[in-house]
Amino acid sequence: MRDDLDHLISRLADARPDRSLDGFEHVVLQGVARRRDDIQAARALAPIRVASIGVALAIGVTTGGMAAASTLTQPPQISPFSTVAHLAPSTLLEGE
Repeated sequence: MRDDLDHLISRLADARPDRSLDGFEHVVLQGVARRRDDIQAARALAPIRVASIGVALAIGVTTGGMAAASTLTQPPQISPFSTVAHLAPSTLLEGE
């Protein structure tokens, strides 16, 4: 079952190609051109991407800052599960 490597290579050289290579170079060059166009488009859109990230960051910081400021100005809510409630069951069980 062991075949000699030289014999296998000579059989491969004698065999006909299983597909035609006509137009192969043209297809490869089209792919290269398409890739080049994609890279140029990405470079052209890079400033827009950076600007959109900056806008998203500014919106997030502004919204987060406003939410933090609004929680500091509101009086604490008394709820059974709140840690600031003096009559919460957890504080009554401590025995202090």
